[in-house]
Amino acid sequence: MSISLRAAALRTALESALDEPVHLLVTDSGVRVYVPAPDVTDRAAWLRVIKALGSADAWGSTDAHGTPEVWAEVGNEP
Repeated sequence: MSISLRAAALRTALESALDEPVHLLVTDSGVRVYVPAPDVTDRAAWLRVIKALGSADAWGSTDAHGTPEVWAEVGNEP
């Protein structure tokens, strides 16, 4: 699986921000990353996450898998 440098940098930034493994999903349009969301009371962790998400094309959060997660997407580079 080959991912763009931007997607790899986002993955590294989120792993560093949360000290959690980041899961990748390669799609036809790019890469989506998922990471468990920090505790709602951990302001410092959320600030690190928001800073890391600044490089993503889109981002959000979900609890569809039973655990609150932050996700971000990086599109394919031309």
